[in-house]
Amino acid sequence: MITYKEIDFFKKGIIENLLKNSYKDLFRYFPDEKRRLYDQWKREDKDSFNNPDTIGRHVLFTCINDNPIGYFSWDDRQYPLGIVGQNCILPDYQGQGYGKKQIEYIIELFQCDKFNEVKAITGDHEYFITAQKMYLSCGFKQKRKIQGDLFKLVEFSKRI
Repeated sequence: MITYKEIDFFKKGIIENLLKNSYKDLFRYFPDEKRRLYDQWKREDKDSFNNPDTIGRHVLFTCINDNPIGYFSWDDRQYPLGIVGQNCILPDYQGQGYGKKQIEYIIELFQCDKFNEVKAITGDHEYFITAQKMYLSCGFKQKRKIQGDLFKLVEFSKRI
């Protein structure tokens, strides 16, 4: 059975490890970015656990039988626009709809708080085709492409 658990059920390091494992194939395309992304993910983990009442309260873990298989986050500081943050699933569980369930859960949270739009950004690179298709299947529309650090990014938006 799938459950969503808050950050206080876990120890520091879990966010970093989930991201490293979920995105390990990304480094086939961008091997020189491994250290930078690892450092970024370590900071995300640290910031989430060190700030449980702010950043940490916008983090949930997707679990099967209490074992975390993914992690997702969101940002509600731009009300009435909600922002999707991280959305990762471990490779053994990818392609089974768990990432989509995480996005649908974020949308529900924003709907309950009367947000009127949700924005998500993913890469405009072949590695992120699955993510792009997932956002479209959740009812998002592609808004624009913007230049990111490594590659172009695709911004998606959904009215709710």
